[in-house]
Amino acid sequence: MATGRAFLTALAVLAVLLCCGSGHAADSCLRCHPPHYRGLGSCVGCHRGDPRSDRLRVAHHGLVAARFSWSGVPGSAPVERGNRLLETFACRRCHNAAGRGNRLASNLDLPPAGTTPENLFASIDAPALQMPDFKLEQGAITDLVNALLAGTKGSAKKGKETPRVVHFETAGKGENVFEKKCGPCHKILTAALGGVGRGSVGPNLSGLFSEFYPLTVAGKERWSAPALEKWLKNPRQSRPGTQMRPVPLKQQELERLLQILDAPPRPGASKAAL
Repeated sequence: MATGRAFLTALAVLAVLLCCGSGHAADSCLRCHPPHYRGLGSCVGCHRGDPRSDRLRVAHHGLVAARFSWSGVPGSAPVERGNRLLETFACRRCHNAAGRGNRLASNLDLPPAGTTPENLFASIDAPALQMPDFKLEQGAITDLVNALLAGTKGSAKKGKETPRVVHFETAGKGENVFEKKCGPCHKILTAALGGVGRGSVGPNLSGLFSEFYPLTVAGKERWSAPALEKWLKNPRQSRPGTQMRPVPLKQQELERLLQILDAPPRPGASKAAL
């Protein structure tokens, strides 16, 4: 019993100390740093860290570098520039960002626990297999990371990431029509087969038929099955300066290609095996 009372007494004392020190802890950042953007909330909203401690290493644990902290300032120039880059490079054709986008790749609104701005920067600077290499300058990547971080704060969707299907390399993967007819020049992420193709001469075709793919059809329209079929028969008829040659396809090959590209089903089209 004596041991139990001593434990409860110590616990009560600790609670009192924490309550008394809460006001001091809240201001610990301001002991060393001048305040700015007070109307946006607390220091940790932009910079993270731990304001409860006066110990430098503890207070600065997980601190966001100043160049990435613009993500907490709505309408800031870096965030606006980053949002324009998101649209220019059509990142949402593969990723969900700020509540919008396809789910062919990781959801950027729900990064894995422990993901840092530096991790995001590195993944853009040295992209993974199947991700386009945009060859951006350091400043542009920083702007893009700020926009992505700002998007996580504004996204309405919270919770855990939905598991995705994992695709592995298989012996017969190179036998599909995309690998044979398109893969030497193009790459694509697909829901059915994962990453397909190995070329980087032509544009990345991920999300080709979605609203997030660049409007590169003649007349600045979205890609559709009829538009793609016309393009493949004679690319230079639609774009005289293109280097792409005609791609002759049998009807069954075309149907299989459209399935791989995740095209909306066409009336009367046969469901061919991939």
